[in-house]
Amino acid sequence: MPRTPSQYVANLLDQLARQLQADLGRNVVGLYVYGSLTQSAFDPRRSDVDCVAVIRRPVSAVVVSRLRTSFRRLSGRHSWMRRLQLTILIQRELLQFNGDGWLYQFGRLSRTGSDGNPIVWVNILESGRVVFGADPHTFVPPITPALMRAALEREIGYLRTELVTKRTSVWRRRAAYRRYAAVTACRVLYTLETGRVAPKRTAAVWALRRLPSVHRAIVRRAIARPPGTRRLPLGPVRGLLEHVERRLGTAAVAPERHAS
Repeated sequence: MPRTPSQYVANLLDQLARQLQADLGRNVVGLYVYGSLTQSAFDPRRSDVDCVAVIRRPVSAVVVSRLRTSFRRLSGRHSWMRRLQLTILIQRELLQFNGDGWLYQFGRLSRTGSDGNPIVWVNILESGRVVFGADPHTFVPPITPALMRAALEREIGYLRTELVTKRTSVWRRRAAYRRYAAVTACRVLYTLETGRVAPKRTAAVWALRRLPSVHRAIVRRAIARPPGTRRLPLGPVRGLLEHVERRLGTAAVAPERHAS
């Protein structure tokens, strides 16, 4: 009987866990899955496999080279590696802006740094899965409304940079990025109002019942299935971003409500 996508992903995570433990040894705290895969929103046709590996201290160039070799070999054995988005973070810097960090995405492991995004950790604490290692409730620092507000403002700021201020943006013209921007803006609004983290589509459906009517059409187009090949018009996407920016300027962030 052919394997299902969930079985392939489970096999990938098992192999990844073994490889991280072999390459990182006692430096690794654990591996954690979050996002659509743990929120009943995984689409085998397009969803990423989102993971965070936590380490105790920075890794040397030798270890990074070893990881790159291991990931390259694993990619040759496992087709789902192309969907893997793995962030490697240092335990003491999980919520630190401009912290250290590495990202494996699109088949490459790069030292990207970290913006200390607490949204990921709210997601993990609420609905994430521990592949191996320590319970994240035992080491994730308190996530305050101020930290969440700063993170939500950065999320919108990243979108504004690509869609408004950066004239040479390579993402602005891509249909998939405009859809991503629209639903991410909805998710920012959802987290602002509820203190929780939801899949982008869930947040977009929630937002449709609350957004001013002028912004609803662009959200409906962003979540249409199947997605259209035409780009969303830039003006309405920018208008949605501006609306969410205004809400960020006037509303308090709801207290986080992750499970204890």
